[in-house]
Amino acid sequence: MSEDDRRRAYRFAARIKVRFRSIEELVTAYTEDVSRGGLYVTATQQLPPGTQVQLSLELPDGAQPALVPARVAYVLDEESARQQGRSPGMGMQFLEDHVTPLAERIARFLADTIGSGEHERPAPIHALVVDDSQAYRDLVARSLEDAGHRVTTAENGLEALGKAMQRPPDIVLTDVTMPVMDGWQLLRLLRAREATKQIPIVFLTSLDSERDRINGYQRGVDDYIAKPFAGAELVARVLRIVTRTRWEGVLHGGDSKTMTGDLRQVTLPSLLAFAEAERRSVVITIQTSRTTLRIAMRQGVVTSVHIPDPAAPPELLERLLLVLDMEDGRFYMEEADLPEANEQVIVQMALLEHARRQDERAR
Repeated sequence: MSEDDRRRAYRFAARIKVRFRSIEELVTAYTEDVSRGGLYVTATQQLPPGTQVQLSLELPDGAQPALVPARVAYVLDEESARQQGRSPGMGMQFLEDHVTPLAERIARFLADTIGSGEHERPAPIHALVVDDSQAYRDLVARSLEDAGHRVTTAENGLEALGKAMQRPPDIVLTDVTMPVMDGWQLLRLLRAREATKQIPIVFLTSLDSERDRINGYQRGVDDYIAKPFAGAELVARVLRIVTRTRWEGVLHGGDSKTMTGDLRQVTLPSLLAFAEAERRSVVITIQTSRTTLRIAMRQGVVTSVHIPDPAAPPELLERLLLVLDMEDGRFYMEEADLPEANEQVIVQMALLEHARRQDERAR
């Protein structure tokens, strides 16, 4: 559709310029909003919901702005935005399918930025495998080497630390219980050194409790792969973890104050109970393939739950109960200096109500 055709088809009340100045801004906006057919625009002067506008998206690739027809789906005034830990603005819903062309343009720009060709195969990774069991070392090494990757092995944490210091790998896959130096000590020492602190570290184990897994995420574990595992599944998981942690490094700047993990390993109720027990002031972002949600907690008490859906219930408790049903996704817990809020929900009260409703549904 041409520009003139768009103006005839839609009655634009305004053209709104949105400028992405960096890769971080662009990737974050795409992940959180654009990929689902919308965009949140920060603005102090807002238009009524339903108003049709033309978005002019200026990407950092220097090319012409992408013109996208949209409508105002919802508005956050200063008070509502403050309660959700956001800036005032408007949620925009695209009126045409611009996700695919925007995604292709973003992908081309990122490929050019990192200097790799569009059809170039990703380079093989270098994995450091640490386990006192030769059978498991051989299984992991053989699976990765058969897929074209390079592997270094070690029998314990001390040997692994020396090899990682000599030549930092792309990922460390380690058992937890080992002689001489266990996985916890290895994790702590790798995270303490500048040359190795950003290496993704995966525990090849099944820890007994969610508290153990939260403790691991808090100390810097990137993921868990439970024993026993199939070779093909292991390789696929390892490649996803390496790719994901590289993007997380771009988005969060390698911030050690960000705790990240998988809701399939740690449930959201357990994560909230942990933050409550430690009286954390944090923003927990939950990202899935379909949506991105945010929960703000001040000193262990929930103060806002942001759900990018105008049909979400307005009551804070109801929004929290809705989110508690989520069973998969990636979480990011970041420390935040949050203001006091008029509306608050005690986590334990919400968990009890959530359990009560689950029991009712099960009858």
